[in-house]
Amino acid sequence: MFLRPLMLSSMLFAVPAVLALSGMETTPALTAPMLAAPSAKSDGVSPAARHAKVVRTSPAANAVLAASPDHVTLEMSEAVELKGSKLTVAVLGGMPVALGALRHEPGTTKTVRADVSAPLAPGAYIVAWRLMSKDGHVVSGGMQFKVGAAK
Repeated sequence: MFLRPLMLSSMLFAVPAVLALSGMETTPALTAPMLAAPSAKSDGVSPAARHAKVVRTSPAANAVLAASPDHVTLEMSEAVELKGSKLTVAVLGGMPVALGALRHEPGTTKTVRADVSAPLAPGAYIVAWRLMSKDGHVVSGGMQFKVGAAK
């Protein structure tokens, strides 16, 4: 069974997580006003909606690949700061896979890439990311793909 892509880029997930890490109680009464707070701008768009979003991944979420990918790529809606950003690939339920250094694709700061150090064996893999946009906001998420025939 495949997982849906996890888009954890909004305050909806960040506020309760930050409160939990700080030891504060995270009740709906405490977090709801923070999540519903209006934007400083009058356009009706929440500040969280202005954060960077994942535009495209390669491999695509839930893809079934005939062969191992040689890299993993994430394209974002805004420029990504490499310092403070991380991308991992792991066998589903298992160990992380060795990756090369995270870097920008040539000609753009919106797309990051990590080379897969050795061919992946057939099976299911999880990709997780924590990327920092140039404005300092962090976007976290994940997705799954398979190498080899779908079962």
